[in-house]
Amino acid sequence: MDLTPAIIQRELPINVIGQSVECYPQLGSTNDIARERARAGQPEGLVVLADQQVAGRGRLGRGWAAPPGTSLLLSVLLRPTWLPPTDAFLLTMLAGVALCAAVEQAPPIQAALKWPNDLLLPTPAGPRKAAGVLSELDLAGDRVGWVVLGMGINVNWAPQGVVDGRDLGQQATSLSASLGQPVDRLSLLRALLVQLDREYSALRQGQRHSLFERWRARLATLGQPVQVRLPIGELHGTAEDVEPSGALRVRDAQGTLHTVLAGDVGG
Repeated sequence: MDLTPAIIQRELPINVIGQSVECYPQLGSTNDIARERARAGQPEGLVVLADQQVAGRGRLGRGWAAPPGTSLLLSVLLRPTWLPPTDAFLLTMLAGVALCAAVEQAPPIQAALKWPNDLLLPTPAGPRKAAGVLSELDLAGDRVGWVVLGMGINVNWAPQGVVDGRDLGQQATSLSASLGQPVDRLSLLRALLVQLDREYSALRQGQRHSLFERWRARLATLGQPVQVRLPIGELHGTAEDVEPSGALRVRDAQGTLHTVLAGDVGG
């Protein structure tokens, strides 16, 4: 593995996120390790990084796999005990905003988000997914005990083939494919950790509205026709807006406004 804690942390301008880094050539899932560390009392700021995951997970239980050394597969442990559980979605917003800012530090590229947290990059065929976030949390009474933010970023490899009924070649891309040139994983990782750390510090200082507005401005989903897969079926309509809670407002063909708290959104 070419990424090591010493190289990653060298003169890294952070306060919390990245203070401790664990690197592995191969893991089942970085989220699993970060969750174990959280239960064992590890302080917040830990970053668990793997060159390859053999049991990585995306949203809705989907798999996430990539050839060794091609992507950034990591999890960050946070302990936002100052955050009410009702505001936990702010951490998902935080991850999405930080992802966009980090990839835009590469050669010129415009990043966006598909609700709630998929990173979209431009391709000749239109925006395609290049990264996703999977957050897991544990409650401690009326506060958040810990949160693990898992991220998978397609850096120098774009998924192909059909997985879970989805043609990944029609839906996914990578940073290098979008830019037309290879991308240095170390530089991208360091930029991401700095952005996450800045956003986390700002959130702790109470800058919630600012975070929401910047996340909302990144959402390519708004104003678009959507198909939302819900446990009770499918909802078709137009994504009109989002609420500070992170919920998506969708108006169907009959004019009824629906509030979607969680679901799989397609165009």
